[in-house]
Amino acid sequence: MALAETISRKVHKLGLVPKAIKLLPVISFLLAVASVSWLLSLPLDGNYRNTYISENALMPSQVTSYFRESEWNIVRGYRGELEFLEQTSNEQRNLKMEKWLNDIGLVTAYHHNGFTKDTLYAIMHAPRGDDTEAMVLTVPWITSEGEYNLGALALAAALARYFSRMSIWSKNIIFVFPEDSHAALRSWVAAYHTSLENTAGSIEAAIVLEYGKNGDYFDYYEMFYEGLNGQLPNLDLLNTANLIGYHEGLHCSIQGTPGEELTKNTYFTRLRTLVRGIVALTLSGLRRNVPGCESFSGWQIQAITIRAKGSKGPHDVTQFGRVVDSTFRSVNNLLEKFHQSFFFYLMLSSKNFVSIATYLPSAVFLAVSFALSSLGCLLNSGVEASEFVNNIGRLLTIFTLIELGGFMLSLLLPLLTINTPLELQDEVVLQILLVLSIFTFILALSPLTLKKQFKFFKLNKPLTFGLISLSLFFISMLITTLLIVHFSLALLVGFLSLPLTFVQPIITQGLREKSARALEEDKLFEGSKKDPLSQIVSLGRADKAKIKVSLLLIISSPFFVIFLAGSYFDPENGVSLMRGLLTSWSELQCWTWYVVILGWFPAWLGIALSCVFGNFEVDYSAAFNDTKKEI
Repeated sequence: MALAETISRKVHKLGLVPKAIKLLPVISFLLAVASVSWLLSLPLDGNYRNTYISENALMPSQVTSYFRESEWNIVRGYRGELEFLEQTSNEQRNLKMEKWLNDIGLVTAYHHNGFTKDTLYAIMHAPRGDDTEAMVLTVPWITSEGEYNLGALALAAALARYFSRMSIWSKNIIFVFPEDSHAALRSWVAAYHTSLENTAGSIEAAIVLEYGKNGDYFDYYEMFYEGLNGQLPNLDLLNTANLIGYHEGLHCSIQGTPGEELTKNTYFTRLRTLVRGIVALTLSGLRRNVPGCESFSGWQIQAITIRAKGSKGPHDVTQFGRVVDSTFRSVNNLLEKFHQSFFFYLMLSSKNFVSIATYLPSAVFLAVSFALSSLGCLLNSGVEASEFVNNIGRLLTIFTLIELGGFMLSLLLPLLTINTPLELQDEVVLQILLVLSIFTFILALSPLTLKKQFKFFKLNKPLTFGLISLSLFFISMLITTLLIVHFSLALLVGFLSLPLTFVQPIITQGLREKSARALEEDKLFEGSKKDPLSQIVSLGRADKAKIKVSLLLIISSPFFVIFLAGSYFDPENGVSLMRGLLTSWSELQCWTWYVVILGWFPAWLGIALSCVFGNFEVDYSAAFNDTKKEI
């Protein structure tokens, strides 16, 4: 007790508490810097781990795959037939594929999804199984790059023929041929678990195959693994496929690593893969050219997509087929679901990863940064705690109304987009994005241009600071809620909304300086007329603070970011990202749109309204005394 009392007196004597309160914005900024620094340190040696197989039962590459040159001519034969079907209807393609599968002895069926072309699927019942577990090989007719999936379709037919002659299977194998790997595949997966009559048991793993018009040879293969809403397949499945590819002499590309850099493993290549992985996981389900593995999210199905790249490499099509064959044989060995390895990880290369315990502090630092900014906004406002308590009812009412407006937009805008004909959808989405962007730009520029017109409605000082504080704390809670479930989305929302933490300190500091100068000038020019030049300089400094605030509001606006990101990822159609946000829930059950419109946007709007209608009055004498102390 004596020690505690001594420390308390020392803290009070040195004035550490007021100093700490005044430094809260600085501490908040340092935590944001620590968040970025932590992320940048992950690719350093010693901070990541090499991939390994956790489940011993998988035993990848322990047996010889016989899908070799003897099957090459079979693949060529199927490919020659499929070349004539490229310009035909989906119905004719399905009939041809169905005939081949029936001749092999597989049971075929159709899924009628009602909004796109029918999906053909076939079931190969395991000779040693009890029809309770299954694996899926998905081959869309059109790849995610918009190319006719000629090689993969021929390979799938040849693999079906090859698998049917083997008696080792203890799990059923399902072959699925959707029109594309987007909504059509997702619809089949949902129907399989709800309404389809012909099923083959619980799906343990799935592989989506893409091999376009590459011919007989390819250079390397790409692997995609991002699921919806932050979900990832068990790391053992990725490691199994990668290890099999390694033994086949194949190079694996993660996150679009170009072929000439596949053999490199430097800090910068690992960092690039890490950043691209975070962005790809955030945007998963929001773009139409999706690889397909995310369509299996939500039903505890481990899914990956592999895509052949190049057409002049040393590797032949049968090697690509052996990756599928050996991966299925490894999964076939399992007696239970995937559970041994990681479900939360970030890949740095095909052979290196970072586990959740290592990367999670980055988002934690960011959440604490927003929380301290929220606290600093209250403690540095100069408002008594009792005044905040007296206005808490009005504060919650205002923020509830803001959230209610976001809720109405979250329902109406997707409904308007979905019910618009497909050929007019982009035009409607563009109009929606323009209206929302203009609205946010007007609010962001209001501190510069329109504030005087809104003097008929003004928030009092406790409501002004309380609304900013509540908005910042809301983002902190949003990051905290998402950081485990969807780390990538939480991190990017935090980084993109970070400029909001500087709004209140800039306004307060600007007004304090203005007030101190005004008081000093009043004393200097007491009894005489003020120098016009000094008035112009004082106004210029005040406008400088307003310009900073407007810029911070603009660059942190969600719709400004959506427009920029959409233009960057799809220059030909800048509204594709916004369209994906509005349609992703109805098509894929991806809830990123609701995080943006119910989380990020209300917080931004609360701070923007505080800047337009708020009261940031500063005590002249206190400001003057603070300035003298600093001097």
